[in-house]
Amino acid sequence: MGDRRRIAVVPAYNEEPTVAAVLDKLRPLVDELVVVDDGSTDGTRRAIERWNGDRHGVQLLTFDQNQGMSAAYYLAFSELRRRLEVGELDRDDLVFTVDADGQHELAVFDQLEASMDGLDTLLVRRDLRTYPYYKRAGNWLLSAWATLWAGHRLYDVESGYRVFRLGALTDALNYYRGTKYSETVEVAVVLCRLGYDVDNSRLVPVPIYRSRTSLLDAAIDAALIPIAAARVLLHRQHRPLAR
Repeated sequence: MGDRRRIAVVPAYNEEPTVAAVLDKLRPLVDELVVVDDGSTDGTRRAIERWNGDRHGVQLLTFDQNQGMSAAYYLAFSELRRRLEVGELDRDDLVFTVDADGQHELAVFDQLEASMDGLDTLLVRRDLRTYPYYKRAGNWLLSAWATLWAGHRLYDVESGYRVFRLGALTDALNYYRGTKYSETVEVAVVLCRLGYDVDNSRLVPVPIYRSRTSLLDAAIDAALIPIAAARVLLHRQHRPLAR
């Protein structure tokens, strides 16, 4: 895996049927796993604990009540930032975000890391041809809106399959928090506005179609995109030296 560590962050909410299988496929691909049980009401947490056992390099973070995907990511990313600040991790370590429902193609993991050469963030562009037309249209509109505010071409701003250089990701945490599902769109816009090298053109197939987002979620995302951009423009701090 090279000198850079690979860390996968996996949020899970009521994913009992799939979470263990996803973690089983993912564990050999990374150096560390950070799993967040977002207050699941089924057997998700028990399934994760049974799968984990005494495995090394697996951290389980939990909420007692469901807080939403954005909160789950913020909890995990904040823990990684803490570890970076105390010297346990390096700014060039790579953070992969992977859904627990099996919709992310793990066979391309090595290729995604290779694509990170010269990048700070890779936002995987999903092949949405199997998605319903209204989902594809909504994704196109939201991505076009995000492109306008990011100042950088974004093709699939809602994708949760991503690779971050840890230093860039922790910098972005100063400018957004996320509401429900908005973390994906906010961090994309923030990183672009901060001047990091972001790519959203790498097309990857989607093994299965899963979606929990609603029209209300899309409206929240659309409203928070310009707010995220404004936070950077108004409160931008000195950007750390790149690599």
